[in-house]
Amino acid sequence: MSTQNEAGGQIPLTELIFREYEKDRKQEQFSYKVLAFIRRIFSKGEEIPLTHGGYLEDGQSVRILESLKAKEITSPDNKVLIVAREGRVFADIRGTLVYIAGEANGDIKAERIYIKGNVEGGIEAEHVEIFPGGQIKGHVRTARLLMHKKGILRGQCDIN
Repeated sequence: MSTQNEAGGQIPLTELIFREYEKDRKQEQFSYKVLAFIRRIFSKGEEIPLTHGGYLEDGQSVRILESLKAKEITSPDNKVLIVAREGRVFADIRGTLVYIAGEANGDIKAERIYIKGNVEGGIEAEHVEIFPGGQIKGHVRTARLLMHKKGILRGQCDIN
């Protein structure tokens, strides 16, 4: 599985997932510094919402950037479905490649699923990977499960 980059060359879709993961890590480090600075300025301990508006679709991916409720979300076969760190999805998800950095409540069915955020619901995929800080609460059915250090699975897992 691959897609074309801006220069017209082929990029494996899994490469896109790992690039997104690295961007998330860098963004988290920067966000923590900014939020700490803002909290020091206001020093009231108020929660400051940070939203970027809806979703964004480009040639390689569909990115959910804020809260979204639906019965089902289906991603086209040639695109990665990304739930960004700020994203919260209350729906069943269907796609080829799914990357969850935010929160997802609902069943997920895809060929490959990568988790860095929180998922509550059933998961069915050929490959499931839980990154550090990723958490699944529910039943997982997969042929291949890869858990990184500090990845959490709370529920049942059927590996076939």
